[in-house]
Amino acid sequence: MASKGGYILLGLLFFLAVLCQLGHSLQCYSCVNQVDCATAINCSQNQDACLYAKAVPLKFYHQCWRYQDCNFEFIARSLGEKQLQYHCCQKNLCNKSDWTSISEKTPLLVTLLLVAVSRFYL
Repeated sequence: MASKGGYILLGLLFFLAVLCQLGHSLQCYSCVNQVDCATAINCSQNQDACLYAKAVPLKFYHQCWRYQDCNFEFIARSLGEKQLQYHCCQKNLCNKSDWTSISEKTPLLVTLLLVAVSRFYL
């Protein structure tokens, strides 16, 4: 049998976990016309997603967004763009550009290639 104190402690920990989650807001990168955005902001409570959009001709958007508004028509109208690709996500700082993620993987790919080539010649 568990003691009454154990249940109280468990309840208190659950309550504190809920309070911590309520005070946490989503963080997104926030820049316009920067391929590699490094400015992070805390989103307002009604913004529950991060948006990355690339418009034609090349124009980049990184910002907080509402997940229910993550559709082509709404985004294109809000940003004043006719052609764009977009990605909405709901994790902190998840709206990095495609260009950034490729450049972050390049050193790993080069290292693997060098290891493979060195083993071939040894």
